[in-house]
Amino acid sequence: MTTSNAQRVDVLAVGDASVDYFVRVPHIAVADDKAIGRLVGVHGGGMSANLAAAARFAGARAALATAVGSDEPGRQALERLAAQGVDVSASIAVPGGHTWFCVIQLDATGEKSLVGAVTEVKIPAVGQISDDLLRMARVVAPLADDLDWAIGLAGRARASGAKVAVDLEPDAVAGRWDQVRTLAHLSDLVFCNQATVGVLADGDPARCAELLISAGAGAVVVTRGRDGALCFGPGESWSARGPEIEVVDTTGAGDALAGAFTGSWIRGRTLADSLRAGVAAASLCVSHLGSRAYLDAGTGIETLARDVTLDAAPRLQGL
Repeated sequence: MTTSNAQRVDVLAVGDASVDYFVRVPHIAVADDKAIGRLVGVHGGGMSANLAAAARFAGARAALATAVGSDEPGRQALERLAAQGVDVSASIAVPGGHTWFCVIQLDATGEKSLVGAVTEVKIPAVGQISDDLLRMARVVAPLADDLDWAIGLAGRARASGAKVAVDLEPDAVAGRWDQVRTLAHLSDLVFCNQATVGVLADGDPARCAELLISAGAGAVVVTRGRDGALCFGPGESWSARGPEIEVVDTTGAGDALAGAFTGSWIRGRTLADSLRAGVAAASLCVSHLGSRAYLDAGTGIETLARDVTLDAAPRLQGL
């Protein structure tokens, strides 16, 4: 993969772009259960696509390198991202391939249950990402669903002179501390949700940050849903909480936070200001149906960031 845009980008997300089907249900279906709802929307999704779009929303020059099918959903996914200001020229459409998709149950509170249907097309192979492309990026954000894939790409990104940002998912890190430590060593920013913190550090955000920073991570951000987010760096720690807002759909909120944080940080903002921007983007995200619908709302990130409460948090011990 190469890109036709010779201009350097601030954030290059490498990974997935999906199609999300949203079904409003009376309750979230569990095992041996049934929830009959109605289709309320079809939107573009994918962790990497969402991150790139949020970085662009924060003012960064953003690009996405992904693989989609040659089907109509794949074409629409890339066209929509391009319309939202993301450079998708490094992405490919696989002939005869089918773009992967998710079915998302939404209850009355906006909480979700997501089922992903991975097809033969989801992410590019590491070898399909050229060194020239990596050298054009100031920070590379590889999808970390497959830790070995992410480690290979992160290592090449660092060798190309780029910084690295990763978002760790609980299923990917469970029982794989050696790989987590290796990826943390290569990463300038590591994002975790509370479920990941539960796997890595028995639910203790500060302990999780200590482990990852001791392994080599530059800074760690822990997302906490309605409770906002925490950011830990050597010598500083911050807590941020968004304004009270009606929650419509929580899909993609963590991606929005990670993307806006990364986009702000790589443009020279402090960790504290980047956290404020990330929480602002996540707050705006959950107020709309679909993980990127907030981009069309006309609300600037700085407007909402002023309503984010930011406080100093206890600093990490033992680093």
